[in-house]
Amino acid sequence: MNEKPKKLPFGVSTFSEMIEDDYIYVDKTKIIYNLIESGKKYFLSRPRRFGKSLLISTMEELFEGNKKLFESLYIYDKWDWSQSYPVLHLDMSGLRVKTPEIFENSLNNLVDELAEDYSINFIYDEVKGKFGELIKKISIKTKKKVVILVDEYDFPIIDNMSNLDVAEANRETLSEFYQVLKNKDKYIRFIFLTGVSKFVKTSVFSKLNHLDDISIDPRYSSICGYREEDLEKHFTYYIKNLSESQGITYDDAIKRIKKCYDGYSWDGENFLYNPSSIISTLSKNKFANYWFNTGTPTFLMDLIKRDAIDLGVFMGSNLYFKDEFPTWDLNNINFTTALLQTGYLTIKSNTKAITGEEQYNLGIPNKEVERSLFNYLLAAYTDNTPSEMTKISDDFLKYLIKSDEDNLSILLDCLVGSVPYHSHMTYWKNYQIFFNGFFSGMGLKMISEKANSPGRIDYVLKLNGLHVIVELKYSQNKTLKNMFDEAWRQIAKKRYYQEYQDKNLKFLTIAIQDTKAKEVQCQIKTLEELKKIKIS
Repeated sequence: MNEKPKKLPFGVSTFSEMIEDDYIYVDKTKIIYNLIESGKKYFLSRPRRFGKSLLISTMEELFEGNKKLFESLYIYDKWDWSQSYPVLHLDMSGLRVKTPEIFENSLNNLVDELAEDYSINFIYDEVKGKFGELIKKISIKTKKKVVILVDEYDFPIIDNMSNLDVAEANRETLSEFYQVLKNKDKYIRFIFLTGVSKFVKTSVFSKLNHLDDISIDPRYSSICGYREEDLEKHFTYYIKNLSESQGITYDDAIKRIKKCYDGYSWDGENFLYNPSSIISTLSKNKFANYWFNTGTPTFLMDLIKRDAIDLGVFMGSNLYFKDEFPTWDLNNINFTTALLQTGYLTIKSNTKAITGEEQYNLGIPNKEVERSLFNYLLAAYTDNTPSEMTKISDDFLKYLIKSDEDNLSILLDCLVGSVPYHSHMTYWKNYQIFFNGFFSGMGLKMISEKANSPGRIDYVLKLNGLHVIVELKYSQNKTLKNMFDEAWRQIAKKRYYQEYQDKNLKFLTIAIQDTKAKEVQCQIKTLEELKKIKIS
C-alpha cells in the first residue's frame, strides 16, 4: 500500500501548522542554522509570495525552543535546545497604513499587543519610545536577550507608492522606529528583517546599524523558494497527478513546470521555483498564470504611466546592476530596480565588469512572469485592464488559428488605436515595441527580427505546433492595399518560409495606416496561397 502523501501547503505560511498538520515542508534549517551561527543582524529582500513569512515563522519557533517541531529536520541535533529567547515578531503587512496618522496608531497598537504578552506597562507615549522600552524591559524581565523578527518591514512604504507624500511620511516614522534597534543593541540577541525593497534613508541600512544584506549572498541564495531537487523529493506524487490530469508524461510535466515557474536567482548560479505558483499548480492540477492572479503593485503601473517607460527596454540585453543589491530612493525610483525587487526581473548571470566590479545581468525569470509583466505593461499603455489584455490575447489566438481576418482586424484596430504616441520614440518603433510586448504577453514562443539569408522576418510565433510568420507594415501615406501588396511580395520574394516548409505554417501581415483616421487591418495566407503571388 502506498504511503499517504503529505498535504500541499496551499495558503499555509505558519511553520507550526505546517509540521503539526502534516503539510509538505522543504527543509531550510541548514541554511538558517548557518545564518544564525555567522552573524546577528540581517536583511533579506525577496518578491511577494516567495516564502518570507514561512522563513520568519520557522526562526520564531527555533528561537523559542520548540524542539519537537524540528525532530525530522537538519537542525534538530545541531541546535542548543537548552537555550530559548523571547521573540518579538512584527508583521508589518498586517498594519493599516493609508495615512501617516492611521499608520502610527496601528503601529502603536501592535507594540501595545506585544507588551501585553509580557505584562509590561509603558512610561513613554510615543511609539518609538515604547518600542525601545519594550525591548529593554522584556530582556530584563526574562534575563535573556530579545530576538527581533520583522516581516515585510517596508509594507507601509510600498503600499503607498502611488501617494509619495504618504509613503515619505511613513518612511520617516519607520526610520525612527527602526533606529531603536541600534540604541538597544545590548538587549538584542538576533535581528532579521524581510521585505521587497531596500530604501535609502531608512535607519536600518545606516552604517551604525550594520544590517548584513544577504539578498544576493550565494550562501543564502536558496533560503526561500524551491530547488529542482526539492520538487523531485517532495512533490512526485502531485506531479504524477498533474501529468495524468493534463494527459502528458511525467517528464513533460516536469519540463513544463520548469518553463513556467522556474528561473528565479539571486546569485546567477542557483535557480529556484516560485513556491506559491508550484503549490497552486499542483493543488489545482492546472497550469495557469498564478503570479498574475496574485496582483501586481499598483505603483509599478503608476511608474510606467508617469515616466512613459519604453517597452523596448526588455528587447535589449543591457539590464544589470553592479556590486551591491540596489536601493530605492522615493524621489528617484529606478524602474529596473523596481522590477528586480518585485520579482519581474531576476539575476540571470554574474560576470566581471571591465572595471573589475561584479556585474549582475538581469532577465525575466520565466513564462508565467513574462506574460504577467507584458500584460500589465500593455494595460498601462492602453485603456485596458490587465484582465482585458488577457481576454484580447486569447481572442487574438482564437481568430488567428481560425484564420478569421475580419474579427482579427477589428481586434487589432481597437487595440492599436489605444497605443499612445511618445515623443522619445518614432511611430514605427512604438508599434514594433508594442507588438513585441503583445506577443510576449500571450506566453508564445517568439523570435523577433529573425534573420534568414535574404532578409529579416519581423516575428516568428510558435503555438502548439503552429508556426506563424508575421510581417508588420506601417505608413503615414501608403494605402492599406499598397502595404499588403508590398508585404506579401516581400515575404514571397525573400522566401521567409524556407526553413519552415515542413511545419504547420501560416502567414500574417498587419498593416497600420497612421493618418488622422488611424486604421489597422490584417491578412492571413497559407503557404500554398503565398506561392501563387507574383513577385516580379
